[in-house]
Parts: sequence; C-alpha cells; structure tokens
Amino acid sequence: MATKLTWLWQGLQPRLLLLLEKLFWASVIILAALVVLNLVSRFIHRLFRVARRDPHKDKTLETLLASALRYLIYAVAVMMALEQFVDITPIIAGAGVLGLAVGFGAQSLVKDIITGFFIIFEDQFHVGDLVEINGQVTGKVEELGLRLTTIREWSGKKFYIANSEIKTVRNYNREELRAIVTATFPFEEDPRKIRAVLEQACREVEKEYYQELIQGPDGPVEPPQIYGVTDIDKSDKGGQFTIIALTKPGSLWTVEKALREKIWQACQDNGIRLAYPTRVYVGSQPGEEGIAPGDYLKAEGR
Repeated sequence: MATKLTWLWQGLQPRLLLLLEKLFWASVIILAALVVLNLVSRFIHRLFRVARRDPHKDKTLETLLASALRYLIYAVAVMMALEQFVDITPIIAGAGVLGLAVGFGAQSLVKDIITGFFIIFEDQFHVGDLVEINGQVTGKVEELGLRLTTIREWSGKKFYIANSEIKTVRNYNREELRAIVTATFPFEEDPRKIRAVLEQACREVEKEYYQELIQGPDGPVEPPQIYGVTDIDKSDKGGQFTIIALTKPGSLWTVEKALREKIWQACQDNGIRLAYPTRVYVGSQPGEEGIAPGDYLKAEGR
C-alpha cells in the first residue's frame, strides 16, 4: 500500500509543482495588473488636477479615460494569466473574427463614441449651452453623451443627434457675443440726421439694458454704437448703417431686439423713413390698353 502511494505521489509531484508554478505566475500577473491600474488611476487624476480646466468636464473625461484603461489592463492581464494554463492562440483568433464581425456592424456606434469623446475633450459645448448644429438646429443642449447629443429648440422641439453627425457647431455661450443690427435708409435722407437719431437709440438701449452688456472697469466694454455706413452700392433701397454692441452670452437676442425697436421708434419720432421696396408705375396702369399686367418699372428704396 505504501509503495502504491509513493508511486502515485512521484507521478503527481511534477504535475502538481507545474500547476503551483502556473498559479503563482498567474497570481503575480493579476497582482501586477492591480498595481499598474492603481498607478495609472493616480496619474490620470493628478494629470487632470494639474490641467485645472472645467471641473465638470474634467471629471467626465477622467472617468472615461480611467474606465477605458481599466478594461484594457484587465483584458491583457486575463489573457496573460490564461496563457499560463492553455494555448490562447485559438481564443485570440476567435476573438479577432468576432471583433471583426461586431466592428462591421457597429461602425456608426464607434464613430459616435469617438466623436462624443472629442466633443467633451475639446470643450466644444456643455450641457446648458445655446448652440447651432450644422446650421440647421439651434437650441439649448440638454444632454451630452458619448453617443447622442440632445438639443431643445426654443419652440420646445427636442432633437436627438448622433455625435458622428455633428459637423459644425456654433456656440453662443462663449464669454461674449457681438450684437449686430443693420438699418437701411433711402438715399434722400440726411446721413447726419440719421446718425444723430441712431446715437439717441443707442444711448437708450445702453441705459435700459445696462446689465445685458459686457462690463469693464469703466462701464460697458463696447456699448451700443454706430459701426458706420456698411453699404451704399449693393442695395438699391438706400444706404445701410450698422450698429454693434458687446453682450453677455445669453443676452444677444435681447439686445438686438431692443436696438431694432428703438431705432424704429426713433425714426418714427424724428420723421426719418426706413427704406422698403415700393413699386412705381410709369405711363398707363397695368391692365389698360396696350399695357399688360406686370409691365411696369419696379424701384426699390422709395
């Protein structure tokens, strides 16, 4: 009996030692992976602390980057640990074929995720920003994810846009915006009188909407003011004045609407006409003998 046990032990001893050795190295690999993961997590955290950017965006990016590296380290560690017990070549080959098949079917998803990551990383826009996407959708960002961005229009309509479909972004929430309003007057009007009336309208807007303007040490950085005559030859209606003002991000349209209303009212009060298209009939009226409807001269700016 003792002889059989000795013979059995001698037969199992090499295999048992080999198994223990493999278990030891697999444990070392897993332990090393945990150490590397801890070091990488600390490095990422310290990297974003040094950057001192927007804390909300940094937290999002830090979580995403740490999660991606964690899965990568785990995958490599598991494959290296398995290699101690079995040949992983068929597993890698099978995973490659499966990954290729999934990749073909999920190309759009991958593009969405990559684009979403760079939108967040490059600080293109945040939740709550007023943006214009691809020149077609304008509204407030309600959700910003790795795959989808949701925009709520002023009318209340909500748009779900895949991140890979976002080509151009116009962000109205970046520190300051310039209100630009144009007004066109017939050539018969006196430019000096027009300038005086426009100055009056600008001062009224500055007084009533003072809090909507970008402020400096001595008052508004760029209060409502006349930029100048910006067109006298491209339009047949008359000469065009442009008025500008530097506003806070959320106040652009408020200041522009106020400028238009004040300019209109000031022109009415001072007897100055704003240019508009009119039609001047020369000769017989349309419909009379020899004159077909539509045979008339059209003059704009009268």
